[in-house]
Amino acid sequence: MPPPPARDRTRLLALPKPHRRAVVVGSGHVAARRAAALTRSGTPVVVYAPTLCDDLFDLLAEHLVTWEDRWPTAEDLADAWLVHAATGDPDRDSEICALVAQRRATA
Repeated sequence: MPPPPARDRTRLLALPKPHRRAVVVGSGHVAARRAAALTRSGTPVVVYAPTLCDDLFDLLAEHLVTWEDRWPTAEDLADAWLVHAATGDPDRDSEICALVAQRRATA
């Protein structure tokens, strides 16, 4: 019997920040779940990824997120109150975390 699906704990992070955006990096279903949960809090969400899964595309079509069809730079993350790396690639996720740490150290 397969294990039960993991509960989405994003609601613990979904604090409204109307003047600061959240960034989701990735294009798969995990990124889509995180982006959708953040939009429910009223937080502006920007997705960075070269492509989008159907769920993310639906959020984009409903104008719930904005999309940059590339990976983010450190400058892209400067005003984000939350950055969620969900690329599915541990090396890329580590790069995103390093960019966030770099911005935090220079802020």
